[in-house]
Amino acid sequence: MTLTHHTRRVLLDMVRLGAGVILAVGIARALNLSNSYSAGTITLITLLTSKKESLRQSLWRLITFFITAAITALARLVIPWPVVCFGLSVMLLYGICEKLNILPVLAVNGVICSHLVTMPHFSPGFVLDEFLMVLTGVIIALLCGQMYSGKNARGQLRRRMKRDDGILATWLYELANALELGTGGLPALTDYEKQLQEDRALAADYLENSYASHADYFAEYFDMRIKQVEVLKNLEWELASYQVPPAQTRTIAGFIRYLAGYVQETNEPKAQEDRLKDLLGHLRHEQLPATRQEFEHRAILYHILMTIREFIDLKRQFVEGLSSRQREEYWKQQDQRH
Repeated sequence: MTLTHHTRRVLLDMVRLGAGVILAVGIARALNLSNSYSAGTITLITLLTSKKESLRQSLWRLITFFITAAITALARLVIPWPVVCFGLSVMLLYGICEKLNILPVLAVNGVICSHLVTMPHFSPGFVLDEFLMVLTGVIIALLCGQMYSGKNARGQLRRRMKRDDGILATWLYELANALELGTGGLPALTDYEKQLQEDRALAADYLENSYASHADYFAEYFDMRIKQVEVLKNLEWELASYQVPPAQTRTIAGFIRYLAGYVQETNEPKAQEDRLKDLLGHLRHEQLPATRQEFEHRAILYHILMTIREFIDLKRQFVEGLSSRQREEYWKQQDQRH
């Protein structure tokens, strides 16, 4: 039985979480820390986010530890009741975390604060004990977070891009055939659009778990394809709603069939843009419409070709937005494989 990417990811997360918690608690107990299981809790909370966010939160947890310790120490000096001291300390910590846009770290600070307000005597040794607990939890979380395989995710995204491009090319061929045959029914885009959304989510996950500066390439690529689907849905509506004469239908079908041959990741659409410009130029030099019906048919054809140009423009914008590093990392490697 072949496991889906999502299932493999869930299993990997289960292993990371279990191993991380066990390691954190084990190390904390070996160090004879007072709240060893809290180290495991910190590891758990930290691992529930992406690699980038885990690193960010871990740094803030270490920084805000000292803020938490200072607030709790001052609160204990003036408030004799631990419950009130705890509540007011958490209230102040919430305000600080909200101001710094680091609310996810508040939960761990709350745990630390609860330990500090309930200890019999506020001593430097106990504060050090708590800091080592936090440090153990975040270090283990960062180490276990490295179990995410960027190479595997990248390979999966590559395969999905190739598959999606193949489906899109096939859809365009089917559209051209349906137009030429006049069958009336046009191919649906619903399943393809849903698939692109799933692939975009996978690309976003890769982006959040990669430190590479060019990691947004996949997300941008799927964004481009999703926008192209919206254009194609408009094109479908136009073709289904307007009455296009057979001669003009053949013109549209012929260009769509030509376009389908260039649905490739590394294709720069300059040739397709030039061919469309030539087609539009040819229309401008044709004899002017003699009747109202001919004028309407010419306007419909021009409008449909403008929609197709929008489809091409989206790929051009994607290509123009690529950095030199992205071209080096993705397109040149593709050329070498071919």
